[in-house]
Amino acid sequence: MASRVFAVDLGAWSVKLAIASPGIRGATLLNVVERLVPPGDQPAETRAKAVLASLIEELRLRDDNGYIGVFGDQVFTQVLDFGFKNLRRSELEKAVGGELEGVVPVDLEDMVYTFEAIPAPPVADPNNPSAALPDAGRGRLAAPTEGMRVLTYAMRKERAEQLIEMGKSCGFDPRGILACGGSAVRLVQHTPSLTKARTDGAVAVIDVGHDRTDVVVVADGKAVFSRSIARAGKHVTEAIAKFWKLPWQDAERAKHSDGFVASQTEPATSDQWARIHSVTVGELQPFARDLRQTLAACRARTGFAPIAALLVGGGSRLRGMSSYLSEQLGVACWRPTPDDVIVLAGPRLGATSSQLPIDSAAMTIGMAYDCAGGRPQFDLRSGSLAVKMDLSFLRAKAVPLGAAVLAIAAFAAGSAYADLYRLRKAEKVLSTRLATESADVLGESKSADDVLASTGPGGVGVVSPLPKMSAYDILLEVSNHVPPKEKITLDIDQMQIDDVKVDLQGTTKTAEGIDLLVTELKKIECFKDVARGPTDTQADGTKRFKLTITTACM
Repeated sequence: MASRVFAVDLGAWSVKLAIASPGIRGATLLNVVERLVPPGDQPAETRAKAVLASLIEELRLRDDNGYIGVFGDQVFTQVLDFGFKNLRRSELEKAVGGELEGVVPVDLEDMVYTFEAIPAPPVADPNNPSAALPDAGRGRLAAPTEGMRVLTYAMRKERAEQLIEMGKSCGFDPRGILACGGSAVRLVQHTPSLTKARTDGAVAVIDVGHDRTDVVVVADGKAVFSRSIARAGKHVTEAIAKFWKLPWQDAERAKHSDGFVASQTEPATSDQWARIHSVTVGELQPFARDLRQTLAACRARTGFAPIAALLVGGGSRLRGMSSYLSEQLGVACWRPTPDDVIVLAGPRLGATSSQLPIDSAAMTIGMAYDCAGGRPQFDLRSGSLAVKMDLSFLRAKAVPLGAAVLAIAAFAAGSAYADLYRLRKAEKVLSTRLATESADVLGESKSADDVLASTGPGGVGVVSPLPKMSAYDILLEVSNHVPPKEKITLDIDQMQIDDVKVDLQGTTKTAEGIDLLVTELKKIECFKDVARGPTDTQADGTKRFKLTITTACM
């Protein structure tokens, strides 16, 4: 079976691929690769597909489990309210499907969807109403729900089928189509600098890509809100190209090397930096406005307002971006620290983490950690598209499995033969020794069977001294063979049992009763002879008798 899993992000600017190895103590990141999508007149997805196919072949991932991430306008994201709290997942799935059909412009039979329940938002302490809530956001706050809220991702079934076929054409069968919610959750869990923030409240993961920005709010280890914004690094590049009249590639390189946005924390230190700021801020102001609206929508819809934000993705590398967004959003924003990068890279890649695209591929890494757990949180390959259990790999493994079974059988047979050989050798030694010692003691050589068959001196067999029946057994036999009271009126006065005989004395109403008793006692196998003594007639007409019984079992 495959020992690796990998996650793929088919971006418009680059293809990002992260490989992880599942383990009992958690997944380990094995590799992270980012390959630029070459320019051309073909659609970006077609060019990205060729890059992915080359990566699958280069990294030898055909036999490993792969997952494809979906972002942006490919998915519909909704937060649904339900009036109930406890419902089996199969029943909740039906309820979610019914609600999505009314809010998503896709028929239910043409849709695939996934969902997870979200935790309840923080509420004020009734014993201390003046205490501040963990979140400090402004604007409308979602009212507490009496039931439950669910975060859902949905997409067109046709689009999901296209992604599956695209994966197959690149050399692997995608086991899942993952939305970004689970990836953000894993990313927050593996980022040390967010430890305090995720304990005190909600955290926003802002993935600034090339032509989109994905925002996922995580609270209590769950994704509670998700939205994509159609503004990202491409728009800053377009502004630079337009202002300085540069070709697209030159503008992109200029953004990466000299791009800058000023803030009160990081002001422009020269006229040149101020001019660069005046160009970039024209696009970043509406970008920050969209982010504020997204965080406000999260608060109004779920009751969670982030107290911190983690900036990832290639667009977050713009100089001054963290300080600028911290001021614009009113929450602390930062990019992954060097310690974060080392932890995300894991023990195997920690030494070379500075050479890997950990920050730009952070969401892809989170997706790899998510799918390495065995059950990704938001998998859109569901319903009729769900992966069926396939045992066809056993046919490919039939020859090595058969060889292994034969080898095990051969070793078992060899071990059994060796044990048998040792036993026979020991038996031969013991037989020789017994023959020698029996000749010295008994005057003639004897085998083990001969010795076991005799217990007396000189090999004379004797009867075992142990009795076949005890006195108590004899008493039970007599009691069991006494005729029933309907046939005889019997009163036994004395009964004496020794090793050779039984003496029995008593009275009956009639002589025929004595005969009947003698007849029944003779049926006991251990009684060889039942001798009847003289019979006396009592004053009341009863008959007194005496029986002497010879026994052979004592």
